[in-house]
Amino acid sequence: MFQLTVRDDLSEVIAYTSPNVPIRAVVGTLSHFPNKAAVCHWHSELEFIIVLEGEMHYFVNEKVYRLSQGTGIIVNTNRLHFGYGADNSDCVFLVLLLHPSLLSGNDYIESHYINPLLYDSDSDAILLSKDVAWHSQALLSIKTLFQFTREQPAHYEFQIHIQFASLWLLLYENTIARNGSHQRSSVPSSHLKDMIGYIQKHYHEKISLHDIASAGLMCRSKCCHLFQQTLHQTPFEYLLHYRIQKSLSLLADNNLSITAIAAACGFGGASYYTEVFRKIIGISPSAYRKRRWS
Repeated sequence: MFQLTVRDDLSEVIAYTSPNVPIRAVVGTLSHFPNKAAVCHWHSELEFIIVLEGEMHYFVNEKVYRLSQGTGIIVNTNRLHFGYGADNSDCVFLVLLLHPSLLSGNDYIESHYINPLLYDSDSDAILLSKDVAWHSQALLSIKTLFQFTREQPAHYEFQIHIQFASLWLLLYENTIARNGSHQRSSVPSSHLKDMIGYIQKHYHEKISLHDIASAGLMCRSKCCHLFQQTLHQTPFEYLLHYRIQKSLSLLADNNLSITAIAAACGFGGASYYTEVFRKIIGISPSAYRKRRWS
């Protein structure tokens, strides 16, 4: 199981699995997150997801993909993304993060094969189906990379390099080589990133809709529309969910009262915090604390 830690600018703090290769391989479960939804974030690594059990939705730069068992998704670098539950069902999935620097070192390779894919606006995310031949190859390659990283056999670092290069060529041949590279400014995503970043930085303070909208340089109605269209939540709903998520780690400290935790996370009082917590998590903060840490 992994812990998702996000900085104020929404970038994820990545802890690599290997000390010698910029790679991370973990198994995740949606039920690990409050309301079965991860925090919206981004990172410089490519992200590879394969669903092992159940299904989930995956948000990437304003578009939502539905993943079922056996399917996967590749999320390009620096794209805003997160997974969340589909129809209240749980989901078990493998996560592989790989930094493209593993393939760098040659200017020609970088300019002709690496950067065109990294900055391609049509390759924010690639949904992998079991029914498409090259998708099946990609899924198998991701599983192989995951196995090398977790088991770390002799010379696994070099095996990862070889496998990642083969996977990159497969992606390149079926995206850039076939359709060309297209770059465009993603202004809505930039505004959304700024607004989410504001919420995650100031969640413990009193925040108004005007404050959130101003962070994204837009009016309140457009702010609400963008949140609803992309995250399927109002700005205030996102704020409440984030406050609840931040409160979970504080509940581990038995020296902190429920009232103190409520105040630290931006809630006006313990009763309102308990009401929201019960609605999102399903039980009271006290019951959660007792179940999780007693």
